[in-house]
Amino acid sequence: MASARSNIRRFIVRTWPLLAALSLLGGMPVLLSFTRNGRVAVEASIFLPDMVLQVPLPFRPVDLISDPPKREHVTIDYQSRNGPRSIEADLYVPAQGAHHVGVVFSMGAPPLKLDDPRLVRIAEDASRAGVVMLVPFSDRLDDVQILPEEIDALVAEFQYVQKLPQVNPTRVGFFGASVGGSLALVAAADPRIADEVDHVVSFGGYFDALAAFGAIATHHIEYKDVDEKWTPKPHAEHVIARQLIDRLDNTHDRDVLSGIFVDDGPTNPDDIARLSPLARSSYNFLSNRDPSAVADLIRTLPSDAVAELDYLSPKTSIGQVKADLFILHDRSDPFVPYTELRRMKDEIGDRSNAHFDELRLFEHVSPKLDQKPDIIALDSTRLLFRLYQLLLRWD
Repeated sequence: MASARSNIRRFIVRTWPLLAALSLLGGMPVLLSFTRNGRVAVEASIFLPDMVLQVPLPFRPVDLISDPPKREHVTIDYQSRNGPRSIEADLYVPAQGAHHVGVVFSMGAPPLKLDDPRLVRIAEDASRAGVVMLVPFSDRLDDVQILPEEIDALVAEFQYVQKLPQVNPTRVGFFGASVGGSLALVAAADPRIADEVDHVVSFGGYFDALAAFGAIATHHIEYKDVDEKWTPKPHAEHVIARQLIDRLDNTHDRDVLSGIFVDDGPTNPDDIARLSPLARSSYNFLSNRDPSAVADLIRTLPSDAVAELDYLSPKTSIGQVKADLFILHDRSDPFVPYTELRRMKDEIGDRSNAHFDELRLFEHVSPKLDQKPDIIALDSTRLLFRLYQLLLRWD
């Protein structure tokens, strides 16, 4: 018995620093929870893994600190530049409280289906954190059509959220992913709501659509001191092709170019010879592999298409965005060049309410966790800090 007590005593003497540290860490969440900043920090550390891991778990820690939100399907009627329209959406409302922050989720092309488990988890987690989240589904984006009418829809969705009785109308913003991040920034600059948008989170978006299209077409990223080969995903090439091809009036032109650049079919010289001059300019742009020729080729594209794509680019309106900005981009993004974040940062300058992060923990906007430990540690820390900032303003 004496020997057992002696062994226990020696164990405690040798390991008391470790035991003290573990006790402190174990009690840290309780200690932190007594302050607002500490409580939000604890919440961020619980929500981040739930959002990033995106895998079914037998137990979700978020269940300990929040209740499941209420989810309902809604239809929003609005007036677009092309006449009356409606859009379907899912609305996530926190189980408790009132005067919540409101967020419109702006998705890419094509968007996730409203019942996609990845989307549901993100929306539910945001709502568990106290956010009224509206997740609209755009038929246009589902058909890979990026059109000016999309901005009318986002403005209407923002105003819809503002009017909800559970929402504080002065604290409504956007969260956009991929193309949706760019469209959210353009919507936030729209004079109908620019003075009222509280914040915009843009993840994986473009700054200049035609510059991004040029990089995708040439398989080359070039901006300032960046000059590197790049292999975009075929989907990115198909999306940019659709934006130019669908804006052509001639059916033959559209069929020929779609066969080559969307369906990846062979090029028939006779078909190319019969293209109209405007369609030929689109063919020259989409088939070009010389980065130095991009700017000149853009000037030959149909002026209406160029005007629309410039309007749909934050580069033409970012100066009118008054909201706080959180801009993130994956350094190895195979869909949108990561330099689009740098273009945006250079244009905005040293705005105190604009925050930028280049990450390596994603593939475009989807988590990619097969990374080196140092990358996972560094980027997780960056994401944790940004989530903490967001939760703090949502609190």
